[in-house]
Amino acid sequence: MSFSKNNQKKSNGNGNGNSKNKNKKNANCPKLSIDQIAVIAALLTNSLHVQSVLVDRDQAVEILLVGSLRKKTQMDNLLNQISELSVGDFLESLKRFGE
Repeated sequence: MSFSKNNQKKSNGNGNGNSKNKNKKNANCPKLSIDQIAVIAALLTNSLHVQSVLVDRDQAVEILLVGSLRKKTQMDNLLNQISELSVGDFLESLKRFGE
């Protein structure tokens, strides 16, 4: 149902003005493509993460997403733990490992 500038109801032709309620509800829901749903799911499950966000002079936005399709191995988990160590701590742990 809509109103004109002088607040009079406009009829949609069926006399009651209520036939477009379902269309209004559907118009509020965004229509997502399969690609968009896949990206959203990958972000929510941490399969993808944002590597960078670029904004140029014309205010065009580029978002670089990075992820891997392979499952993490034990070596990947070990490398993640080692990458959090400082170089000194890493060298100390290697020295202790060699003793």
